[in-house]
Amino acid sequence: MEPQNSAKASRRNFWLSILNGALMIGTTNSIASPELVLTAFAAYLTSNPLILGAIAPIQNATWALPQIWTIPYVQRARHALKIYNYAAFLRLIGWTTLTLTVLFTRDATILLLTVFAFVLIGGTAAGVAGLPFIEVIGKIIPARQRGLVFGWRGAIGGILAIFGSQIVLFFTGPSAHFDFPTNYGLLFLVAGVLQTVGFFVFSLVHEPETKPTNTSVRPSFRVIRIIWTGDANFRHYVWGRTLFELSSVANALILVYASLQLGVRLELAGAYLLISSVLRPVFSIGAGWFSVRLGNRMPVAFGLLAQALGWGLLLLAPVFGVSGRSAEYYLIPIYSLTAIQKGLIFSNLMALGLNVTPNDQRALYMGALNTWLGLIIFSGILSGVIVKTIGYQALFGLSLILSCWSAWHFWRLRENFDES
Repeated sequence: MEPQNSAKASRRNFWLSILNGALMIGTTNSIASPELVLTAFAAYLTSNPLILGAIAPIQNATWALPQIWTIPYVQRARHALKIYNYAAFLRLIGWTTLTLTVLFTRDATILLLTVFAFVLIGGTAAGVAGLPFIEVIGKIIPARQRGLVFGWRGAIGGILAIFGSQIVLFFTGPSAHFDFPTNYGLLFLVAGVLQTVGFFVFSLVHEPETKPTNTSVRPSFRVIRIIWTGDANFRHYVWGRTLFELSSVANALILVYASLQLGVRLELAGAYLLISSVLRPVFSIGAGWFSVRLGNRMPVAFGLLAQALGWGLLLLAPVFGVSGRSAEYYLIPIYSLTAIQKGLIFSNLMALGLNVTPNDQRALYMGALNTWLGLIIFSGILSGVIVKTIGYQALFGLSLILSCWSAWHFWRLRENFDES
């Protein structure tokens, strides 16, 4: 390819990657949020913390679990984008099924089963798309620009999430003109359309053809052990990601806890989404620019410390005696810290992973890691068990400790910016 055409293709890939991320992040953090929208929808159907606490972890875990079985297919593919496109079509089917069921069914059991089927099947399809996405990004975005790309993805996605939170308030807020569950059915319809557009945008990137590897790895958890013992630097990344995921499993229970224990109205989910959506893009783009100069590990570590501070404030709520209207205001700084954490971490976490992974073993390292993380995230279902056994406070206290421990591991990482 001629230099001029190559530069044009690089710019096109740069902005298509950003637009894809903006649409996916904007919807995932607002109208398709598993922690707020899906969990709040289920909270109208049941108050069981075992069920409510399982929704977000299952969706996150099913994104990660399939990836070790996807490794050989990505290694053998000249263009990983084809695998991504097949999985995106399955996601479209999932959104269509969820929307139609919620719009035309009133049975609480069927609605709950449909939500869980959606997070299981749709999450698995997204997981199959996850590793090809990582591989394509690794091919088309230079190491020094990866944090910037993810920063812009997060920033524009955060801006779109502001509008998304307004859509959530319009359909499900205190002044909504639609009855339950029709309001959520319309919300899922909008989410499905926008996420489908996001998948389509990424399918337009120009992925350079690569020669399939001759040494495809058999899907096996032994791969995880080999990588773990053979790469000390990557081991810190594995520890950091593991502890981060464990520290985040209680996120979906913040609003549930505030509703049951502090008297906060569930209808305010859209308002907290708006606050989070306003703050997140500021920190996201700032972290992206920072990473171009000094790398990705510092924004990730500081994001985890912001998350730890949020857990600390939540633990202090009973000490301060907040409840009712005061509790509704008290959640503002907590969700603000959550927005800062997401702005800093999710702009740089994937770029950091790509920069501590050997270029010729990207699919192997990231696929094995993400499957391991799927197992860890799946354990988040136990958050409901912890709540049932020793209460919300113990769960939030454990999350605070794990956040700080994770930050320490990320701080010790060494990034590689060599493009060879």
